[in-house]
Amino acid sequence: MKPFYLTKNAQGYYRAVFFNQQTGVCVKTKSTHTKDKMEAMLLAAEWYKNGTPDGYTNSRKKADDDVSVSGLNLDGIVKRLSQAEAVLLVSLISQKFNLNTNIAVATADPTPQVAAPAVVVAPTPSVEAPKKKVVVVHKKNALSDSGMIPADVAAKVYEPLNPECTMKLCEFLVNFWTPEKSEYIQNKRAHKKTIGEYHCKEMRGMVNRYWLPFFGEEFTVGELTEQYLEDFLQELANFRCLKGATINHARTCGATGLKWLKNKGIIHSNPMANVEAFSKSDATPRGIPDEKEIKALYELDWNNEVMYLAFNLSAFSGLRPGEISGLQVRDIDSEKDLITIRHSWHRTGFLKSTKTNLIRKVPVAHNIILRLLVQAQRCPGANEETFVFWSKANDYKPFLPQYYDDGFFEALHKIGVSEEERKERNIDFYSLRHFCATYLANMTDMRNVQAVLGHTTPAMTKHYANHMTDEHFDSIRDIFEQCRMSIIQAAA
Repeated sequence: MKPFYLTKNAQGYYRAVFFNQQTGVCVKTKSTHTKDKMEAMLLAAEWYKNGTPDGYTNSRKKADDDVSVSGLNLDGIVKRLSQAEAVLLVSLISQKFNLNTNIAVATADPTPQVAAPAVVVAPTPSVEAPKKKVVVVHKKNALSDSGMIPADVAAKVYEPLNPECTMKLCEFLVNFWTPEKSEYIQNKRAHKKTIGEYHCKEMRGMVNRYWLPFFGEEFTVGELTEQYLEDFLQELANFRCLKGATINHARTCGATGLKWLKNKGIIHSNPMANVEAFSKSDATPRGIPDEKEIKALYELDWNNEVMYLAFNLSAFSGLRPGEISGLQVRDIDSEKDLITIRHSWHRTGFLKSTKTNLIRKVPVAHNIILRLLVQAQRCPGANEETFVFWSKANDYKPFLPQYYDDGFFEALHKIGVSEEERKERNIDFYSLRHFCATYLANMTDMRNVQAVLGHTTPAMTKHYANHMTDEHFDSIRDIFEQCRMSIIQAAA
């Protein structure tokens, strides 16, 4: 068999797939980052001769050093084995390769059997295997271990607040965030208030990841106290080392359900009422590229029309990644050089409203407008509702917003920004929108910035957007063009 084969990915780039010549097992797959077959073949041949590099320094995937030549992650397999499975595995390996080992093979009957007279035993009813318990950690410890007050006094703050409520806490929270079972969600939707499926799924994930390991399956709503919740949040901070925003997200998951129980009269005291949220000050501020880097990115040979257009829309028109993916042919006005932002494509794969639930118009350079239309027309069966940034894997859907991060990281690497520097400065594709906002703020009226970028509250955005005239758009278009040209023409 051949030592390697070339395959195309959904975007048309060739990948080299290498095989072990003895076993026929795929050893490694690596993108050549080229659409030219001959170039890809030469690159793959060089890799086969000299060894494949570990990948781009900006790649979010890390090489797996524990993978054997057969493609198996032996270290991962060993870590998952029980002792009995390990002994059996050693026995099988010894038999296959004629190896001598000193490990005794475990059998189902490890001790000699002694014959005994037959005894008639009455049949016993079958008993279900006990349900696997969730390990509960760090519960009921913070205050009693602090030594601030005597242990007997500290124990009182753990006494049940609503002993009459025997509902299992985590089971209730999972059901509370399950739309088919939740009266809360159904009532909100009946009142035309949006609670998306993804949000509900995310909340259920919070229960399983954080609440369940701490409280366990048997802990009831009635047993819950303010101190238990304080201990829980402290564990997320001190033992899980989560950031304030994530801890608050987990807090909200339970706080919403407990408030609903209190309002329904199911519990008479809400234990979350006085539990403070965490500060978000530990969040790392997003960095932005400087003008020289933007100039270098603009002049870069992207070799990817989608990424080139996405870069321009974000850096020079301020679109969010989801808004870029959600752009359709009907949103492009080639006569006025405007695009209308109606939707955003969610990172989990569905079309939703914009972040502020409002529609806005954004001026775009004429040459970019034309290239957007050409990009859209390449889609099979192109029509008014075709996505401009359609995916070759599913041409009726666009690229996911996170796709632009990978291409942007590659571009940064090409202009000399290492992965370490990028992480240290906390730069990602969204940073281009921040660059646009910062640059515009220094050149024009803040009302124009707010109206075009949608940076304000919905009420303020609507107020400013309603007063945007063609003259305003012409003025902002000139500013966008000045911004673009000043960077392109700037001295290196």
